[in-house]
Amino acid sequence: MDNELTYRPGDRQVPIPPSEQNLPSVVAEHVVDINLGQDNPSFNILEGLNFDQNDNLYICSPPHGDIFRYNVVSHELMKFTHLPLHMLPSALKVHRDGRLFVTAVSSDKGCLVAVLDPGTGEVLKTLANLEGHMFDDMTFDHDGGFYLSDLAGTLANPSAGIFYVEPDEKTVHSVVPTGLIGSNGIGLDPQGKSLWVTEFGRGRLLHLGLGADKISIQIPESTIPYYFTGIEGPDSLCVDSDGNVYVSMCGQGRFLVFNPRGFPIGQILLPGRDKGDMLKSTHITIRPRTNEAYMCSSNLTTGKAAIFTAKVYANALQL
Repeated sequence: MDNELTYRPGDRQVPIPPSEQNLPSVVAEHVVDINLGQDNPSFNILEGLNFDQNDNLYICSPPHGDIFRYNVVSHELMKFTHLPLHMLPSALKVHRDGRLFVTAVSSDKGCLVAVLDPGTGEVLKTLANLEGHMFDDMTFDHDGGFYLSDLAGTLANPSAGIFYVEPDEKTVHSVVPTGLIGSNGIGLDPQGKSLWVTEFGRGRLLHLGLGADKISIQIPESTIPYYFTGIEGPDSLCVDSDGNVYVSMCGQGRFLVFNPRGFPIGQILLPGRDKGDMLKSTHITIRPRTNEAYMCSSNLTTGKAAIFTAKVYANALQL
C-alpha cells in the first residue's frame, strides 16, 4: 500500500480545528516587548490586561508578582509595582473611582483581591479571602460590585465556583458554589444580565443568566454554547459594546470571537503562531472608546513576552 498519512504545515504545532479554519481572521500587530528576564523562561507569563481612562494599559506577570504599565499614546513602559506577600496577580480591573483591583490566585494569605492605590501601587486593603479557592479573574457590574472566577478544582474534585462581591466590598455570595474545574475568564453582557465564563479544566464556554438579585442562576438562559479543542483550555475573556465575546486560546497563539448568541464569528491570530512562537495567549482587552483590542502572549521556551493589537468588531464595553 502506497498511501500514507503525512503532516500538513502546522500539524505538529497548534493547527486551527477544521470548524474554525474558515472564520474571518486578522493577524495582530506587535506593540511592545515586556522584559521579564531569562532566569526561568517558563515563568515569563503575562496576564490581566486592563486600561484606565488615561490610555494606561496595566499588565500582570503572575509568577514574578509584578504589574507593568504601558501608555499606548506616549509608548512609555514601566514596572508599576511589585506586590507584597508573594501575591501571584492573575487579573487587574480598574474601578470607576480609579482604584486598581487585582485578583491573586495565591499569596501568603491565600487567594484574595488586593485593592491598589492608582498613584503609588500601594496595597490599600485586601478582601474576599476565601480558603480553598483561587480567584483568577473578575468583572465589575453597573453598581460597583464584581464577579470572581475560581481556578480551583480537578477532575476528581470539581470544586471551583463563581462568586459575587457586593459594592460594600465586604459581602461575598456564591453564584455557582462548586462543580467547575478552573473557572477562568469572566465577563458581563452589556445589559449586566448574564455572565460569560470560560471553564479552563473542561474546555467550555458557559453562558449564565442572572436573576434580579444578581446571584441566582436562571436555568433557561444558562447554557454551554461552545466546547474548545486542545490540551490547554480557554483563558480570559472580554465583552465588547455589541455583546461579542473575545476568548483567549491559551497555548494556541490566537483569540476566538463569539457573537452574543454564542456562535463563533471571527478570530485574531498572533504572528509566528504557525511556527510555535508566542503561543501562551492568555488575555485580551479593548481600549476605552475605541475598537482597538490589546492582547498578551509569551514564548515559554525563549522567554519572550509581548503585547499585540488588532482592530475588532466594536468599541469597548463601559459598565
